[in-house]
Amino acid sequence: MTNTLRPLRIRLVDPTQVGGLLAYLREHKCVAEQVDPVAIDVWPPPLLHENGHGSGPGSLACASCGEPVEAVLERLGSPRCHDCRGRVEQPGAARKSDARDRGRRAVHDLQAHLREWRAETGAAAAIVD
Repeated sequence: MTNTLRPLRIRLVDPTQVGGLLAYLREHKCVAEQVDPVAIDVWPPPLLHENGHGSGPGSLACASCGEPVEAVLERLGSPRCHDCRGRVEQPGAARKSDARDRGRRAVHDLQAHLREWRAETGAAAAIVD
């Protein structure tokens, strides 16, 4: 069974803050990709799963298929392996039984990170879609 948890999308009011938020999220072990001038897709740690090979390069499992993410892609911040990067996820795809709980934890964690980031930087609002 494949795990196809989707990223959480953040939309910022101020596009000049995107780079700072990307860096902040990555420092807090989130995988984050800018998808347009004011939007970031984020996989907080609860949406990512370890593949059982410890920590460090090669320990991140693909957010789509669960296979190991190649070390070079992991260093670039990709939450997906080479085979899944170009694949469009289908609505209603099979999910692990704990996907709902992991999704709730991810939203909670991301909202906490955003509150902390706004408090530290005084940045404008960021909205989780």
